[in-house]
Amino acid sequence: MIYIVSEENRRRFHHLLTEMHRQRKQVFIDKLKWRLEESAGLEIDSYDCHDAIYLIEAGTPTSGVSVSARLLPTVRPHLLSQQFADLCEEGLPAGPGVWEATRFCPAPDTPAGPPRRDMLGRMIAGIMETALLFGIDQVTYVADAALAPMAQKVGWDVRALGAPRGNGRNRIQAFVASIDGAGLRRVREAFAITAPLTRFVPADLARAA
Repeated sequence: MIYIVSEENRRRFHHLLTEMHRQRKQVFIDKLKWRLEESAGLEIDSYDCHDAIYLIEAGTPTSGVSVSARLLPTVRPHLLSQQFADLCEEGLPAGPGVWEATRFCPAPDTPAGPPRRDMLGRMIAGIMETALLFGIDQVTYVADAALAPMAQKVGWDVRALGAPRGNGRNRIQAFVASIDGAGLRRVREAFAITAPLTRFVPADLARAA
């Protein structure tokens, strides 16, 4: 299950959010050596604001987290506009119908290979389901340039916003992905996903639970 956590229902998912931030610190700071902010063993940055939407895969609201990601509105400053705008040679997509996907974070003990690929596939499907639910037409993201062919191969309608750029030992690139039902069906087929993966618990139900 991928829980959709927004400002509306965030109080219900305190455990999952804390575990997500702990894993982000373990993966991005401890393992990948990114220079990011941390506090009390958690990786939290200035974009973790009230209007961020988190996608967190877990068995229950109190169990362990297997993978997470974050969606940010592009009508305010976000990672692509503030730190990677030079990757957007065609201009920076922004507006109410455009959100940015960031902080894709598998659990630190996730093995490489097929398990990680399947996890990425589930999260892509989860992002698309969430986008359709909230009326999001496009999703932007920055990723290793080597991942672009895989995203297109599984049926995601992805377009590069500029040429790759060196970033340490890797080459990164900015992309924009279109969101529609046909694309979601292609992604589900590519990863043998037979049912919706996401669950959104509205605030009134969260309070009653």
